[in-house]
Amino acid sequence: MIVWLVSGLLQGCNKWKDHNAITDPEVNKNLFQQVQEVPELSRFTELLIRSGYDQVIASSQNYTVFAPVNAALASLDPAIESDPVKLRLFVGNHITNQLYTVTNKAVRLLMINNKYNNVQGNSIEEATITTANRYGKNGLLQIIDKMVPGLSNAWEFVNNDPRMPARQKKYLLSQKDSVGNNAYLTGVVDLRDEKRQFTFFVLADTAWDTEVNKYKPFFVLESGNTDSTMNATSQVVARDLVFDTVYQPAAIPDTILSGFNTKVGIDKSAIAQTVKLSNGIVYIMRKLSVLPKHKFQPYVIQGEAYQFYSNDRRNVTYIRDKFNPVTGKDMRDVLVWDHNITQFYLGYRLQQVPAMKYKAWWVALHDNINSNTGNFKQLLGIGTPTSTKLGYTTVTPNNFNEVYLGEFTLDFYSTSLNVYLTADNSTNDDANKITVDYIRLEPVL
Repeated sequence: MIVWLVSGLLQGCNKWKDHNAITDPEVNKNLFQQVQEVPELSRFTELLIRSGYDQVIASSQNYTVFAPVNAALASLDPAIESDPVKLRLFVGNHITNQLYTVTNKAVRLLMINNKYNNVQGNSIEEATITTANRYGKNGLLQIIDKMVPGLSNAWEFVNNDPRMPARQKKYLLSQKDSVGNNAYLTGVVDLRDEKRQFTFFVLADTAWDTEVNKYKPFFVLESGNTDSTMNATSQVVARDLVFDTVYQPAAIPDTILSGFNTKVGIDKSAIAQTVKLSNGIVYIMRKLSVLPKHKFQPYVIQGEAYQFYSNDRRNVTYIRDKFNPVTGKDMRDVLVWDHNITQFYLGYRLQQVPAMKYKAWWVALHDNINSNTGNFKQLLGIGTPTSTKLGYTTVTPNNFNEVYLGEFTLDFYSTSLNVYLTADNSTNDDANKITVDYIRLEPVL
């Protein structure tokens, strides 16, 4: 029994070796030797030698080579063959250091040129594997009926492709953060990422200008700085043009939700050109109109997430977990009571607030604090603690409902807007307490 078990274990450990020894007399040949011996791969053999990858796939490391037949390489651009960098990119796009056997599972396969290819079943991108799973000394040879070009990724398309429209390109390349990195790549989406796949809409110059001009009024600065207005406007246009899913031309939905929760309507008839990428697809658009009511989202400020205050009264500041019977959900609010400061406030800071009209609501729970059943009032200060944009609002006991506070207008775009929850102008403990679950500011469009 022991001898039989050990024999079975050894057979399992040597599965690859035993399989090849039985089924493939070519097993002792490396992948380059195998490619060389197939007449219909003679062109690919040449390219392997000229690119230096012949030595790579002849080494002891394991690879899978997707080798295109001669007919597939007949249309290869001469500019690729004459440029050593382009040639290595192209040939390397047919080699991976992973062992890939034909399977129905969809795989995004990393190639040795650091690009990825989509592989499933007997297909790699648009090519079909016509001869599969030829085992070699150091891996697998898959013979394919089409070449697999080494494509640009989305960021390389922006930088280098002559089809990239000038206006959007200028904006994307101009974005720099405090340390000199591209702020679009670090703050919106990294179009260089080969692991991910994107649908990237780029706007023809006229379409870009139309969208930017539509949104300019929302980003007018009090200082009158037109460059900053243009930058903020371009940012809000550009951020909603990339999606983390590949939509093929026949499957583009009428509306896509962006990563910034914006509904973007897609008019397929406005697609001027489609460009395949190594990490997705580009659609060059004659127009792509997004409505402001979809672009600008409500601001929801959680009361307990205050960022500053008029005086340090953390000893009498309470973060409370409650159940809201109106919504049927748990809530967390903030209460400041017995602080002895007239017009004490908690402060919140909003970033990049457009110029427009807003409506304001809050949920402020007065649940008989300190056995007090009387009303008190508090103010939502917009820009300053005692702003008159909204008046003081009375807080009645045991009201779990959202309360409408009124509407106000911001005449100028604010890169940073302070919002205050301000107590009454009193030192009476029952009159000057403040409390809030959340504040909601809704754009009026």
